[in-house]
Amino acid sequence: MELLLRNATIIDGTGAPSRTGDIAISGDRIQAVGPAQGRPTRDTGGDPAQGAETGTGVEIDCSGLIVAPGFIDIHSHSDFSIFLAPSAMNYLAQGVTLTLNGNCGFSAAPIDLGRPEADAFLGDDERTRRIVTWTTFAEYLAALDDLPKALNVASLVGHANIRVAVVGPTDKAPTPGDLEKMKGYVREAMEAGAFGLSTGLIYAPGMFASTEEIVELAKVAGEYGGLYATHMRSESDLVVEALLEAIRIGREAGCRVEVAHHKAAGRRNWGLVRTTLDLMDYYRRFGVEITCDVYPCTAGATSLSALFPPWTHRGGKDGFLALLGNPAERERIKRDLSRPNPQWPNLFFDAGPAGVRLAESRVVPHHLGLSVAEIAHGEGKDPLDVILELIEQDFDLGVTVGGMSEDDMRYVMAHRLSLISSDAAVVLPGEGLPHPRSYRAFTRTLATYARDERVLTLEQAVHKMSGMPAWKLGLHDRGVLRPGAKADVAVFDLWGLAAPSDFGDPHHLSQGMVHVLVNGEFVIRDGRPTGAKPGKTVRRPGL
Repeated sequence: MELLLRNATIIDGTGAPSRTGDIAISGDRIQAVGPAQGRPTRDTGGDPAQGAETGTGVEIDCSGLIVAPGFIDIHSHSDFSIFLAPSAMNYLAQGVTLTLNGNCGFSAAPIDLGRPEADAFLGDDERTRRIVTWTTFAEYLAALDDLPKALNVASLVGHANIRVAVVGPTDKAPTPGDLEKMKGYVREAMEAGAFGLSTGLIYAPGMFASTEEIVELAKVAGEYGGLYATHMRSESDLVVEALLEAIRIGREAGCRVEVAHHKAAGRRNWGLVRTTLDLMDYYRRFGVEITCDVYPCTAGATSLSALFPPWTHRGGKDGFLALLGNPAERERIKRDLSRPNPQWPNLFFDAGPAGVRLAESRVVPHHLGLSVAEIAHGEGKDPLDVILELIEQDFDLGVTVGGMSEDDMRYVMAHRLSLISSDAAVVLPGEGLPHPRSYRAFTRTLATYARDERVLTLEQAVHKMSGMPAWKLGLHDRGVLRPGAKADVAVFDLWGLAAPSDFGDPHHLSQGMVHVLVNGEFVIRDGRPTGAKPGKTVRRPGL
């Protein structure tokens, strides 16, 4: 025994009721979980949390603290940012010990810096370009292996990367030969260790893919037991149809399905999550293993370009910007943005100009934190003219987007088929105005929705953050506190949990995590980061 956590309230990640007990850890594994044996052998003379040295290791009195498995973020976008901020403090301070990247159709590989299409994944950030030393998915995972990092990292392979690599960023349909090449990319990623295929069907070029194209690619992931994780084709007026498409893909491809950040945007669609979750339950009767994830917020985050209609993206970035130079096309865009459309999800209309707020830009930093409505009012302009001017100035501009219902979010969170996610990324402290979920998704769920409002029990919340995502990923040795499991552990003060990050002022770490261990090593001890980087690259089981 090297470490003994004593007198803890243990929530083991299975959903079982909490109990009091001790947990013994040796190396990177949990050795034993048993009844409490009392106070540590010998105090060090200070705070009992500092621990007592014994002849066989360290004992820490966890009286009044909860010990849970380290949390697993099943929907993260840290594919590149983990290389820029490998300490990942915004995640560690929430108790997160593993992130699954490569969501919404975009992953770090495959990618070819020699082609202009790489701009779709890298934007204008030269720091990101400098870290990319890989082309294939296997090379990307090898680069992650070589990176000292504070948490564990896993990844899906993005459909957008694969489509761009073979047919480019346009609306061109793949030929049979193209489709075989695309399937080869999926196979390479799965054999390297990807956990499945992701799609982002409101984003170019994913929006141009037919259902049949995605089925064929997902079949390859299914051969390896992989997931089909999807940002569906609509989370607005066509959310039911979009869910049925995801179910069809899962059934025909033989893939387990994960619906990303489930919601129904636009007031006219509020309440539809009850229908979609009923449909998930219904199709599970017929063997479709489908679940969803949810973040504890009523605003999302995306790129400003994602708010524009699909036809504007058919020529890639250059074609998009060329359209803006044509007065007639500008008027057509404004007309499309000003009303709902049964053919595509109009995020701008759903949120309204007051609900679209600028979050990340190196080009117009003076506008960060302001809504489109506020900018339009300050400049005396039509909000539709403002977003056209903004996208011309900065095609990579990031925004937060409202339009969701708090009641819907609570309903999805409490449902038995949902997992908790952040839909965020490792962030660089003080840079831009990232969505506050980057700093608070997990602690806000615990503190606000489990502790204070009892939308779900604490055991349910922990299960949705640990044992359930581990099960979804097939990681039988993570996400639970039991002998033989990896020692990814979060020790927290339930009544000390706080999430001060907020819109407009996001750069505040969550509070209340007393100790966090990754692979048996402290990354937070007594509330302070240790600087250790014991994180591993996690590959699909069975390799």
